[in-house]
Amino acid sequence: MVTVEQTVAGTLTTTGQSFSFPGLLVLRVRNGLIVHVRDYMDGLRVAHTMGRLTAVVAGLSA
Repeated sequence: MVTVEQTVAGTLTTTGQSFSFPGLLVLRVRNGLIVHVRDYMDGLRVAHTMGRLTAVVAGLSA
């Protein structure tokens, strides 16, 4: 198993806003091949960056 701490960075094409947020990537490797991947990120921070936090919070409140 391989665990990686990463920072995802990019630019929203719709607004030109730059963003970055941390995450964890967990890989299971068998015989030199990746057989399973899990990607963990702060979902609320991603929603905020994408301008969708209000909708996510409203969905959680329902």
